[in-house]
Amino acid sequence: MSDKATLLEFGFSVIRIEKALKATNNSGLQPALDWLDAHANDAGIDDPAVPADSDEAAGGEGEASATAAADQQAQSLVCNVCQKQFKNTDLAQYHATKTGHEDFSESTEAVKPLTEEEKKEKLDELQQRIADKRKLRAEAEKEEQRQNELLRRKAGQDMTEQKEKLKDQMMLREIEKQKRAKEDDKRAKQKIKDQIEQDKRDRAVRVAREKAERDSAAGSSSSAPAGAQAEEPAAPSMLQSGLPKITTSGNQTRIQIRPMLQSSKGGPSPPITHVFAADQTLRHVIDFVKKEMPNVGSHFKLSTSFPRKDFDSHHESLTLKELGLVPNAALILTT
Repeated sequence: MSDKATLLEFGFSVIRIEKALKATNNSGLQPALDWLDAHANDAGIDDPAVPADSDEAAGGEGEASATAAADQQAQSLVCNVCQKQFKNTDLAQYHATKTGHEDFSESTEAVKPLTEEEKKEKLDELQQRIADKRKLRAEAEKEEQRQNELLRRKAGQDMTEQKEKLKDQMMLREIEKQKRAKEDDKRAKQKIKDQIEQDKRDRAVRVAREKAERDSAAGSSSSAPAGAQAEEPAAPSMLQSGLPKITTSGNQTRIQIRPMLQSSKGGPSPPITHVFAADQTLRHVIDFVKKEMPNVGSHFKLSTSFPRKDFDSHHESLTLKELGLVPNAALILTT
């Protein structure tokens, strides 16, 4: 509802309303009511505004005379639907817009002006309406703020949940990574243990076979006639090839090299054994490996398992005896 319509509903004339709104620069209902209350008894308050142009003034006087003549005949308008009486057409038009009533008639009965008490009552009612609207607006704003706060908290909660979820996923990935690393380490250790056990079995077989051959050779020598030339020993087997009997003088050592590699057939590479002089250096062993196992390349590492010891370039000039590899040792070859 506009300020003008509200003031019309309170019973103020159009002239007074227009003067009040113009004087207050249409700054609102309350300033207009204050102006009307302050100038209610001013002389000429109900006179129309004087036009600047004389022709317009003359026209205004004629129109005022016509209006005065009309007022003598019709003092008000009556709604034939609800029988409400209106002081002027503006109020009647506002009533028609608000209610939809369109049947009006003129009446010679003038509308009684509002008493001071009625004006005060109307003003109080208007102020109460304004206060109610302000209250509703404040409650709506408060509810909007509450909804915005709920949305903000929900967004913050969702973000926190997303962070926690991402943190849990990263933790699970790290646990899975550590688990795979442990399993890989376990498989590597098991592979080394299996290789060691296989080497032990191969060594036991070789020792048993060598012992049997020595016992056979000793029996043949004792049964031969005195002074007779000993028979030529049988050709050495593949396992005995390059493995002469170590003397007790300690000037030789038997080195077994266990490559931790896959052979061309898919299985583990077999170990190789060779007898070196005790005063030979680790460099001789490295050259032997390069010659006998060209597929390992030139970059590899030799080490002992029990006790664990890795050999590097600083050990190449030391003798096998100085390295504690006499009278026999097993070296692990890795790339």
